[in-house]
Amino acid sequence: MAQLMTALLTIAYLIASSVIAYVMLNRFTWCGRASWVLMGIGFMVLALTLQVIAQEVPILIVVLIHIKEVVIGSASSIIDLVLDFVKSNIYLVAIYMGLMAGVFQEVFKYLAVRGRELKPALYIGYGFALVDIAFAIASVVMSLLIPVSVNLDIQYQYIAVAPVISLVGLAIQPVVSFLFHPGSSMLLRAYQFMNKGLRGLILMILAHAYMDSFVEYLDSAIVLGLINSSLVIFISTIYFITVIIIAILIFIGGFRALSILMGPKPHN
Repeated sequence: MAQLMTALLTIAYLIASSVIAYVMLNRFTWCGRASWVLMGIGFMVLALTLQVIAQEVPILIVVLIHIKEVVIGSASSIIDLVLDFVKSNIYLVAIYMGLMAGVFQEVFKYLAVRGRELKPALYIGYGFALVDIAFAIASVVMSLLIPVSVNLDIQYQYIAVAPVISLVGLAIQPVVSFLFHPGSSMLLRAYQFMNKGLRGLILMILAHAYMDSFVEYLDSAIVLGLINSSLVIFISTIYFITVIIIAILIFIGGFRALSILMGPKPHN
């Protein structure tokens, strides 16, 4: 019952955050249109589809290399094979996963805002963020339907810090999503307007890759028991602080850039 209540509160928080973010954007920036948001959602879904396929390529290669063991083994042997690969290459895997997220999401965001007016960029980015939140809600639902088996030693090691980290992560996720995605969309459009689109795209890919690579490493290191609980708190603190700062700076930079390009009166 407690798990169900936590899940319902989590979902309610994520939905409320999405509504509040939209209201605030309309109140303090420019009034948006549903078509702009839907455009962002569509491009984000396409980006994630290709991203997931690309991110599975290394795992597929590992399985194919060890195809004989896979054929004669069981499902658990495949899982062990993948976990061993991730454990042995955790930094490279984290960088690759983050880079794929950055490349696909920012390239599709670049395409979504290219050639359009300046204002839609903000709400196209909001559409990208909505898909982020939708996936977060889906993960909460899946955690209720499919219980995850966790090694008891690892579970005991992190039992004191996991709730705190999860709570902080939950609190900042909508903040980061609704700042970073609209902000990067605006910056990409501003760079395109100044005929420096490639430069802006590379910068946004790097920023996005940093955030996703960091969290990918942290998640994998915790699951595999590679870092102790005190180090988890330290690394998580660095992650939370840096991603919030990056998201804020990108949003402010994007909004100021478009405001300057459109003139002194950004409000309708």
